[in-house]
Amino acid sequence: MDPSRDMPVEAPVDTLTYHQGWDRFPELTDREKVALCVVADICRQTLGMPFESHGTMGLTHGVSGDALRELLIFQGDYAELQRHLYAGTPRLTVRERVFGSLTADVLHGELDGAFAVHVSRALAIGATPDDVRAVIRFSGLFGAAEAWHGLRAAEQLLPATPGIADPFVA
Repeated sequence: MDPSRDMPVEAPVDTLTYHQGWDRFPELTDREKVALCVVADICRQTLGMPFESHGTMGLTHGVSGDALRELLIFQGDYAELQRHLYAGTPRLTVRERVFGSLTADVLHGELDGAFAVHVSRALAIGATPDDVRAVIRFSGLFGAAEAWHGLRAAEQLLPATPGIADPFVA
């Protein structure tokens, strides 16, 4: 289905976002996307309908209510969210926690030392440079300017990928 042509006008916004955004990030699992949406909801303080919608989506993609609650507990404090995302939990994978940290960094505009540590950590756990770029691009669903700056900062930190040159990130 081409969402730009076949989606009814009265379709809910979350349905439009799902169809237009999620399919463009094959590097990320649906579960990771849900976790990143929840982190974005926390960062943006959109804890009403968006959080409820993402929570419902999470339950259908294997993110438990306890995992969602873990992310929500630290909603107002970036430093506390970062500590939590680094803490070992059985409910969130290391990859989900690192990707959540990158998303929080980007949406809060924290693109200095902590961001570099999180990019390094993502690569150390086996994420590819394209995975890291996908996380940052995905955050663009919640803040396009922040994602743009995040991509620019990431390009300074990621190893060069032969044959890949993005003229829009310089």
